[in-house]
Amino acid sequence: MSRKIGILVYGRMPTEKAYGIHALNQSKSFEKLGYEVELIYPSTNNSKTIDKTIPEYYNENLNFKIIEKDNFDLTGLGIFKFLPDFLKKILWLLSSYMWAKKLRNELNDSIIWSTNPIICWTLKSSYKIIFEKHGEGKLLQKVFINKLKDKQFYLIGTTITSYNELKKINNNSIYLPNGVDLDRFYPNNLENEKIVVGYSGMLETYGFDKGMLNAIREILKLMDTLNFNVVVVGGPEYKINEIKEEVEKSIHSNNFQFFDRLSQSALAEQVRRFDIGLVPYPNNKHTNLYASPLKIFEYIASGVIPLVSDLTAHKEIELNEIVFYRNGDFGHFNDVLKSLLNKEIVKNKKVKILNQIPKLSLDRRTEKILELLRL
Repeated sequence: MSRKIGILVYGRMPTEKAYGIHALNQSKSFEKLGYEVELIYPSTNNSKTIDKTIPEYYNENLNFKIIEKDNFDLTGLGIFKFLPDFLKKILWLLSSYMWAKKLRNELNDSIIWSTNPIICWTLKSSYKIIFEKHGEGKLLQKVFINKLKDKQFYLIGTTITSYNELKKINNNSIYLPNGVDLDRFYPNNLENEKIVVGYSGMLETYGFDKGMLNAIREILKLMDTLNFNVVVVGGPEYKINEIKEEVEKSIHSNNFQFFDRLSQSALAEQVRRFDIGLVPYPNNKHTNLYASPLKIFEYIASGVIPLVSDLTAHKEIELNEIVFYRNGDFGHFNDVLKSLLNKEIVKNKKVKILNQIPKLSLDRRTEKILELLRL
């Protein structure tokens, strides 16, 4: 039985995006459970490449192997951004296939974990292959997901819609929402002088706004009669600046703190300060059916009350004390948040949240993956 696991990421590493944290956390969890882990990613040289090592960027001492494999980075070519989207997608498919193909021999006896179906299919001769679906997937990705039919493939859906789709392809499928590193995200059990409402994470994904500007406008209305603080951690910079400009027009700017992207340890420290954590995502096909935001789980692990839009994928998360408002209805957001801005209500809800935390363990989630693989 192989004790070697390759965590394969075909994308920039390190990265500010969620896929980097998913891969890093999964690597740590497999290593903690006694597996020999290699986190493997391609070399890149485009404008978004971060000039830091993975341990430097995430500010962690890591006990597994980290391997950068040579890659011809098409996105680093000046002409790439001018190509039509369909051609970009085809070239990305080919480049990820060629990169993975070079790894076949050395990973032939390994377990493979990836969120990239092209990599999983390319490495189909490996011992066992785990594919996690963290989104709807583009058309070309869907073609390769449908090829993951053989018995060596094990498929994980992080939402019920994803799981139902994967189950039709391969019976070796399981529904597993996200897990959290509970050694990093945990409650501080201290009471704030003023209630703190917070948001952590990217303020847009693949060009769509995540709703925080509208949320801030409602928060500013509430601040006219209620005294509380707000912490926003995230990027990109221009989205943070949009929110700052809105805040600076008001008389409440002293009640706000803004932070750019932080290391996981610094992020966890900030999240522990929150009393209420926001996830004001809008309703589109990706967010409604396929997105399982890690921040919801990080909030609860940190003893924070999540205030979340009532998207299908959010409501199916089986955790008590998530508070919902009608997605897209920021008047209702205002009403629900106002009802929470009471210290006694916050205290009572946070006590109840403590019982939910053990369910969030990333290691417990990883054990379920290993059970699926019959290991």
